[in-house]
Amino acid sequence: MTTRLITRPPVKQDGIVDELRRSILSRQLAPGARLPTRTELQERFAVSSVTVQRALDRLIGDGFVVARGRQGTFVADRPPHASRYALVFPLAPGAPGWVRFWTALGNEALAARRTDSWSISSFYDVDGRPDAPDYRNLIGQVRDHRLAGLIFAAHPFNLGHTPLLDDPELPRIAIMDAAGDQRLAALSLSAGSFLAKALDHFQACGRRRFALIGVPGHTGAFQKELHAGLAARGLVTRPYWLHGVSPTAAQGARQIAHLLMAAAPADRPDALLVSDDNLVEHVTAGLVAAGVAVPDDLEVVAHCNFPWAVPSVLPMRRLGYDAREVLRACVDAIDRQRHGGTRQQTVEVAARFEEEVEGEGPEVRKSGSPGVLPR
Repeated sequence: MTTRLITRPPVKQDGIVDELRRSILSRQLAPGARLPTRTELQERFAVSSVTVQRALDRLIGDGFVVARGRQGTFVADRPPHASRYALVFPLAPGAPGWVRFWTALGNEALAARRTDSWSISSFYDVDGRPDAPDYRNLIGQVRDHRLAGLIFAAHPFNLGHTPLLDDPELPRIAIMDAAGDQRLAALSLSAGSFLAKALDHFQACGRRRFALIGVPGHTGAFQKELHAGLAARGLVTRPYWLHGVSPTAAQGARQIAHLLMAAAPADRPDALLVSDDNLVEHVTAGLVAAGVAVPDDLEVVAHCNFPWAVPSVLPMRRLGYDAREVLRACVDAIDRQRHGGTRQQTVEVAARFEEEVEGEGPEVRKSGSPGVLPR
């Protein structure tokens, strides 16, 4: 016969944790403030010293308080509800559909945790499935007020009726085109600035015949802006010089690049924009196979998620968005919400050439796998 030990839920311990945490959240106990002594807490809550210690251990583990020996226990200088942000990805690294932009964000979230006054923890494969480990972890941290806000790496379509979107007090922002959901602010990567900078560069280089290898799904507005921008700069294109290749079938970009350069020099592009870094290595292989001299025969501007560049054996101008700037802008937008600002806002991050990116010289870091943080 097996004897099963039945333990009581830690109701009194929970009560201590909840009250002290509420006092910290409301700033009745401000950062750096000294908590009541353990004896005072025992008397206030009519509990044993063991119960008090276990409650404090939980608050220490969650980052709300720190113990300083005989000096006492104090509110952390940077409690998690004011300094810790969640970066939420809909997929796991390496899964079909994972893109290099998310790798850059994950890498820079890890770097920010080491150097900045705030930290970002990454949560992967959060798509609304209640049994997903990171989803359960994230829900628990939201419930325990251990986050300043949520940064969604893409529009959280699959999280519509979850606490991650339904909690009215939780600041949120998603990296997407524009704010359309009242529950979310938006951070938009400016396609207009990306296109204008690329076309300006081609014009300055004296190029005339423009080609594009990007991803499918460019809107009618983008197409209109593209053709207007070409006309304004004296550039021309042809319908069969504009191509969309899915990142999940990026190898096809190699054949397209090779085919683009198969015609006689006067009948082929002399300016190529690669608008997605998931395609860069395959486009490079196609140009090498075609025997094209870059930049003599063809000027290439290639998208980059700074500071994590895709290596290329060909000299390309890198143009794109700085993952560090994106994360800082998201954190700033969340902080504005925390301090009473509206959630209905769109923040725009402009495209930059490599030499315009903060702290980068002629070489940038090679794209790699995202660092996975303890959460």
